[in-house]
Amino acid sequence: RNLPYYALLGLICGLMSYYFTQINGRIAARFARIRGMYRKWIVGGLLIGTLIFLFPPLYGEGYESLVDLMHGNIDALFDNSMFFSYRHIGWLVALYLVATLFFKVVAMAATTAAGGVGGTCAPSLFVGAFTGASAAFILDTYFGFDVPIVSFTLVGMAGVMSGVMKAPLTSIFLIAEL
Repeated sequence: RNLPYYALLGLICGLMSYYFTQINGRIAARFARIRGMYRKWIVGGLLIGTLIFLFPPLYGEGYESLVDLMHGNIDALFDNSMFFSYRHIGWLVALYLVATLFFKVVAMAATTAAGGVGGTCAPSLFVGAFTGASAAFILDTYFGFDVPIVSFTLVGMAGVMSGVMKAPLTSIFLIAEL
């Protein structure tokens, strides 16, 4: 019964994969224009520090956030956030989830471009999880559907990772392991 919604999620994941690869390339090009490694570190540190201050789930690889989403515990994402007291307002939760997934790509790209150690595998899983959870939350809250947030989180992870890494079978098997 949820098959049409999974098809919609597939389209959204495709768009997020495109956003992921485009923003990664653009931020890398901007950082390449900065002369001097120390300047890159300062710019990258300030950008990433600001994003983490505003959106604490961006810190690290995001494993705790993935676990919270896979258990349907969206409230935990607001812990240590300046938005903690607003975690029960539907439109703000949706905005927070969507902003977190968009800014994770920026944080990942800035980390790598500034000289930090990073990759695309874990961030693509993070973005996919937030894409699926955001879609499920919006469909449930604003359109009255009863789609499973946990399943959408897992399918979103596979969808975005498939598009970013161009490896759909690898993504499917990896998510099946989770």
